[in-house]
Amino acid sequence: MKKELTAAAAALALSVAFSGEVESAAAAPVQTITVYASRIDDAKDDMACSVSVYGAGEIEDSGAHNLAELLKKKACVDVHAMNGNPLLTSIAMRGFGDNAFGRVKVVLDGEELNNVDMAAPNMTRIPLWFASRVEVLRGPSPVLYGDGAIGGVVNVRTDGTSYGRKTRMTARGGSHGTFGAAMLTSGGIEEDGILYSGGYDYLRSDGFRSRSGYDIHTANAGVRKNFANGGTFGVKVNYQNAYYELPGSLTFDEWKHHRRKAVNRGDWTRLWSWGIAADSKLKLAEDRWLRLDASVSRQYRHAKMQAWRTDTEYGYWSGAISPRYIDENDFLGHANKFTAGFDFRLDGYGEDALGSRTRRFSRLRTAAFAQEEFFITEEFSLVAGARAERIENRWRHYAGLRESHSSDLMADFELGVVYRPLDGLKLYAKATRFHRSAFCDELSYTQNGKFLNPETGESLDAGFEWEFLEEFKADFSAYGMLMDDEIFFDPAMAPFGYNRNSPGRTRRAGFDAGFSWKRDKAAEASLRYGYVHADFASGRYHGSDVPYVPENRLRAEAGVWIVRDLELKGGCTFVDSQYVSGDYANAAHRLPSHTLFDAGLYYEPSWAKGWKASFTVDNIFDRNYCDYAGVGYYYPANGRSFLFTVSCEF
Repeated sequence: MKKELTAAAAALALSVAFSGEVESAAAAPVQTITVYASRIDDAKDDMACSVSVYGAGEIEDSGAHNLAELLKKKACVDVHAMNGNPLLTSIAMRGFGDNAFGRVKVVLDGEELNNVDMAAPNMTRIPLWFASRVEVLRGPSPVLYGDGAIGGVVNVRTDGTSYGRKTRMTARGGSHGTFGAAMLTSGGIEEDGILYSGGYDYLRSDGFRSRSGYDIHTANAGVRKNFANGGTFGVKVNYQNAYYELPGSLTFDEWKHHRRKAVNRGDWTRLWSWGIAADSKLKLAEDRWLRLDASVSRQYRHAKMQAWRTDTEYGYWSGAISPRYIDENDFLGHANKFTAGFDFRLDGYGEDALGSRTRRFSRLRTAAFAQEEFFITEEFSLVAGARAERIENRWRHYAGLRESHSSDLMADFELGVVYRPLDGLKLYAKATRFHRSAFCDELSYTQNGKFLNPETGESLDAGFEWEFLEEFKADFSAYGMLMDDEIFFDPAMAPFGYNRNSPGRTRRAGFDAGFSWKRDKAAEASLRYGYVHADFASGRYHGSDVPYVPENRLRAEAGVWIVRDLELKGGCTFVDSQYVSGDYANAAHRLPSHTLFDAGLYYEPSWAKGWKASFTVDNIFDRNYCDYAGVGYYYPANGRSFLFTVSCEF
């Protein structure tokens, strides 16, 4: 059956490429980008969840230097960059702590960037210069995105939107020996309905700490065919070569008094990755579509840790394919949208340590899902969906495991309502049942070789989004979440293993709120606040807070145009105190709260079309704070840093 479905999906891609509509492609216009949940082309106002969307203009005006900074400054998402290294950056949403990145799905043009192991998704694969749109979906979205989409989804698109040919060249340089250069070109042939894009990005830095430097080369290219009937077929390729140093963790005293110190003088990692992804959209009949995403990726990592006397090579590969049927025909006289599809993904992982036997792991994910959106009236709609997912794991040469095979079979559900009483106003509520299976290295390092149960949970979300008076935006979302068998990294279990299921239920309750105002070429201001309380509801740690989760997080920004071509912006980020990683009994010192200030000048001369320049300063007052810490170890964050950027588009 799986072979038949895979063959059918491959035939679908070819049928799009050689569709009978090709002869009329000369008149094919570029599709207007008016939809947001790109897995099924849902409009933002039809989704029963909190959604933030940042277009190319907002991304460029944000002052962010990479995707993680955009999420931190604009979406007020909790971001951790170990040693200030963008290659070691993880994102956290909805009150998750230690390995929150395993519960936020990161998707690039339909390809999942989440790994099969505990390594966080590599967000440097997505230089901001390449992004045409970034979507942040808050809360669980298991029906469409599957295993691990618990805290939220970050969905990035790099599609070209114009046949007009343009090239942008960017150079940047700043503190700590930071230097970068990038080039992006895009355009198309309108009479043939063809769009293309290609880019290269280089970034290097010595790092804030001693021996914390990195060197990153990233390249992306893509081509897309737009057909006259609305169908599309696109192919994208990517490549990355990166190297970074690992200075190691510090003691509390070293962090406070010698935060730039390197403990490990010879630890480093080198990373290579490449991949190809394709997507297609075939029109079957009026308001009936067949869509397909497919991707193949390969990654190789070589890590040398002199402190641990290890020299290890890691190999990853992944293949995925996802066909989806979408029917938007009316049902019983009401607007209706029905979606059904399959997800198939096969991951492989290998670990070769010097002097040790090669270890191998593979995971097969198969899933079927369906979602119904029924519009009772133009203003009021119901959303219901279900997903069945099977995850099979296999190991070879893993010492200490009692078995070499495990299998999880899970069911997820979503039920939501959306009400749009006014233009620009959306009210929603949604109940969700979700799951997450353990990473391969969570499963292979457990006490007594026992396998871990998958995490399961239920959540309830409710809120509103409102755009009014053309210049104002406001949103609010409240949520509650209960989970069973949440998986934790527990250093207290060494040497028997490090990972285990929670001894009791965990619960989270909180809300996110935002308000913004902007008058172009005059002034702008925004405020985003998030509150969450995460604790153990039962079991051994009953009443203790979940570690590494700040209860309060605030981001405020303001900007004013000094003259028409020059804007001054300033921002402030507050992060509340939190228990360090692994402190489930709340017995160790808390990481203190910290407040950071940043500012920037942005210049776009009207007399030099296409030219832009900016100068930004982060952590203006050189605050000594910790970005990541556990019981007895600390990783200092960057101190004061600045960056000058200039770009030209022609």
